[in-house]
Amino acid sequence: MPKDQYELKQVQVRLKLAEAEPLYSNEAITDSDKAVDVMAKALAEMDREYVCVVNLDTRRHPINFNIVSIGDVDQAQIPIQNVFKSAILSNAKSVLAIHNHPSGSLDASQADMSVTKRMVEAGHIIGIPVTDHIIIAGGTGLHTSIRSTNPELFKPMVAEHTRVSVKEKIAEKKAEITKKQTKEISKDQVR
Repeated sequence: MPKDQYELKQVQVRLKLAEAEPLYSNEAITDSDKAVDVMAKALAEMDREYVCVVNLDTRRHPINFNIVSIGDVDQAQIPIQNVFKSAILSNAKSVLAIHNHPSGSLDASQADMSVTKRMVEAGHIIGIPVTDHIIIAGGTGLHTSIRSTNPELFKPMVAEHTRVSVKEKIAEKKAEITKKQTKEISKDQVR
């Protein structure tokens, strides 16, 4: 095809959330603990790892949930962008991540810890914090909180106190200049 026949066309992409029939429960879910209870019942039955995200409003009441990933019997890939896709579209204030271990183990793997840290960092950057990451034991429905066992993972790497405003930098520079000028004046007076 000759160069002059290429045409650049604009496309529009629209994403929207659509209501669906209740998947796991018809009961009202009024808080994140209730969301974990409902999801624990469903995820305890699964033979592969499922990763779900519950989108929460300003009072931490669930808005909706989505399945982010379905994996194998012992792992699931969790694309971080998928964790926050429905949260952004739902205007969520925060998210709660939940996944199951079909083996019945409640221990967080190294991969679980790593992805939790990545979710927390991404949430911090975009302003949608991850409130917790819950592991559901297959068969029993028992669950554990990664936040309660590893609270350090929920502290953003870029601490708020390390950020320095432009005004603070200018004030520091002015103080350095003033100090230097004062020393020079003192030296001149000594001579």
